[in-house]
Amino acid sequence: MPQTTRSLDLPLWKKILFSLILVVGFPVALLLAIEGAGYAYLHFKYGVPGKTYGLWTYDEEFGAIHAANAYNSNSETNSLGFRNKEDVIEPRPPGSYLVIAYGGSTTFCYNLETDRAWPLQLQERLRSRTKQQSQVMNAGAIMWSIGQEVARARHDLPRLKPDVVIIYSGINEEANEQLLRAEGISLERALQEGKHGLFSRHLDQGRWLKRNSTIVRLLEYTGIAEKIFGGGPTDTHAPAATPVADPGINPVVAENFDRTLREFIELIRKNGAKPIYVIVGGLSEVGHNTQLLRYSRQGAEVARQMGVPVIDSNEVVAAYKGNKHDLFSDSGVHWSDLGAGLLADFIDERALKAIAP
Repeated sequence: MPQTTRSLDLPLWKKILFSLILVVGFPVALLLAIEGAGYAYLHFKYGVPGKTYGLWTYDEEFGAIHAANAYNSNSETNSLGFRNKEDVIEPRPPGSYLVIAYGGSTTFCYNLETDRAWPLQLQERLRSRTKQQSQVMNAGAIMWSIGQEVARARHDLPRLKPDVVIIYSGINEEANEQLLRAEGISLERALQEGKHGLFSRHLDQGRWLKRNSTIVRLLEYTGIAEKIFGGGPTDTHAPAATPVADPGINPVVAENFDRTLREFIELIRKNGAKPIYVIVGGLSEVGHNTQLLRYSRQGAEVARQMGVPVIDSNEVVAAYKGNKHDLFSDSGVHWSDLGAGLLADFIDERALKAIAP
């Protein structure tokens, strides 16, 4: 009589374990394989010797800050986390100058390669008439308000003692107030208590996955994640439409900007540098730019009162004879390669030459 073969009767815990491996283990392994392939691709295509992939790293004070000696698909940072390929030359050679430019993404210039951002194009102008060791450090960072800029400068200025500090700020002040409010922090109450310069530590780059996952970055940079999940405040995409009504300047945001700017200018001078204030330029008809550009313009009055040289980069836009949109990316505030070069010429001719002849 033929014998029948019975399947092995596994214990329940083994069945559960095997099920978990199938349901969880394989997808996790697949994701890790994709992440590994992504890092390998980025390394072989964009890798820079001695630098690691990913511009942002966790920081207790800021939430996230530019990593030292890092790179991504179009950017590099140096040993101090500035968006420069060169490290700061120390000690500074006689006859050379060190300039640091602070601001948000309109200083960082995320839409341009590292050496095409306006601070680096300004460095070319400076070197053409001074020493080749003269440098302009790009301290711009996406979504940073003036509060973050001053906080970073407190670390940079005492150590580096630059000759000149350029302030190109004001575009992210409303976004900062909105983020603080979402966290339960009232900027108005802070001002009443004598505080200013508060900033959110929960910006987009503060997320661990945003800093470390190539999959998440791909989904977000291609706009897929925003279509699926929606998006929060960001300055990396142009607003979809112009608001119906002009809300006017927010007095709380403006007061915070002005007070923090005063502290910034005092800090610059305390560390032996000369400040230059550049009014942020842009196309007011694009998105919410009419509103967002006001804070930089209002802050210019504070700078003038404190005896700081003030120049208006909107003069670059007014003087350009071609299509004004040629000067910017779609956001209307981030300079194109052409616009960045014209801005560098403008800052050099109108302000920097008088300080660094």
